Amino acid sequence: MVTFAISALFTLVAVATALTLVDCWIRGRFVFEALQRESALLDAGFLPMAATADHRPRKRVRYDTLATPSRVPSPRPRQGVPRPTRDAA
Repeated sequence: MVTFAISALFTLVAVATALTLVDCWIRGRFVFEALQRESALLDAGFLPMAATADHRPRKRVRYDTLATPSRVPSPRPRQGVPRPTRDAA
């Protein structure tokens, strides 16, 4: 019974490994074909364009706040440097 369980487990692992290798081979073939197409386009002089999802939109600038500030700074009272006092001695 133990040998049957070990054999079944080994068979299951072998099938999972084979399926994983076939999946990687299929994905790799599609990626390789895409790279070959891109290389042919680059050789022809075309430049790749980034997908729209990869672009980060700029932060919106509000020009009305730049032209006229909404809060005008109030003038600060001048604080002079204290002078040393002379003794009348």
